[in-house]
Amino acid sequence: MLRRAFLFLALIPAVHAALPFGRPLPDVLVSLDGGKKLNFRQYRGKALVVAMISTTCSHCIEVVGILNHFQQQGAAHGLQVVAVSGDEYGLGAVRPFVSRYRPDFPVGYVDKEGFIKLANLRPDSRPFVPILMFVDPKGQVRQQFYGDQAQMKTPEPTIRTTLNELMKELAPPAPQKAAPAKPAPKSTAP
Repeated sequence: MLRRAFLFLALIPAVHAALPFGRPLPDVLVSLDGGKKLNFRQYRGKALVVAMISTTCSHCIEVVGILNHFQQQGAAHGLQVVAVSGDEYGLGAVRPFVSRYRPDFPVGYVDKEGFIKLANLRPDSRPFVPILMFVDPKGQVRQQFYGDQAQMKTPEPTIRTTLNELMKELAPPAPQKAAPAKPAPKSTAP
C-alpha cells in the first residue's frame, strides 16, 4: 500500500505539468473576407490557437501582436493561429483591423450565436475578450483563458508556456534506446 501511495505522489508533478483534458472544438464556420468560410477541421494535426477578439479592444490588439510573433516562429513546426471577431459589424470591422495590423494568420468573424458556441459560453454571459483557446492536434480545446483572468494580465508568458506544452504533442516520440547486447558466454573449452 505504501508503495502505491509513493508511486501516486511521484506521478503528481508529471500529470500536473501537462495540459488538462479538453472538450471538442465546436463546428463553427468562420466567415473570411471574399466570402470564404474557414472550417477548423482543416487544422487537425496542428497545434491551434483560436483568439476570440473585438477589433476595438486594446488588450485584443496586444494579444494579436503577440500571437503574430508566435505564428511566425511556429508555423513551420505545426502551429496555426486564427483570430475570430464577434463584433456586430462583422466583415466591416474585420477588414480595417486586418489592413491595419496585418497578422500572418486568418482573421474572420462569427455572429453572436457562433461566438457563444465556439467559446462554450452561456447565452446570457458577457465575457471579457480576448478569449484564447488552445486546441490540440485532435481538435480538443485543452486550455481556455478569458481576458479578465490573472494569467492574461501578462499574456506573453501565459501564451508561451501553454504553447510549449501544446507543441510537445506534435513532437514525434523520442526513439527508444536499444537494450545493450548481452556478452557472448565465454567458452570453457581449451
